[in-house]
Amino acid sequence: MSGVRRSETRGILRRLLAKRGIGRFALFLTQQEGKQLPGGIESLSGFVLTGAGEVYGFWLDWDGPEGEYVLDPWYRVADLSDLACDPEYHRARRELGLGDAGVMGDG
Repeated sequence: MSGVRRSETRGILRRLLAKRGIGRFALFLTQQEGKQLPGGIESLSGFVLTGAGEVYGFWLDWDGPEGEYVLDPWYRVADLSDLACDPEYHRARRELGLGDAGVMGDG
């Protein structure tokens, strides 16, 4: 993904997350899904760590009838134990200043 497209995708995600009340966030374990969306954006899946330490899984997609980008599915990850040893999750926690406390919590 080019730097311009990456920036556009991040802007779309920022707007969609703001609609859900999420201002501070870090993405981790993201991957392109190979589906072209309007505007030359590629679908993306992964996880969002919020400034409050919550983790959500998502898939960036396009809602044709509504004519807008959506996060679907969108789900809360309650059991974080599978992330305890994941370096991307730890990087996201550091990025948000959360440290490593609460990594084993069940949310």
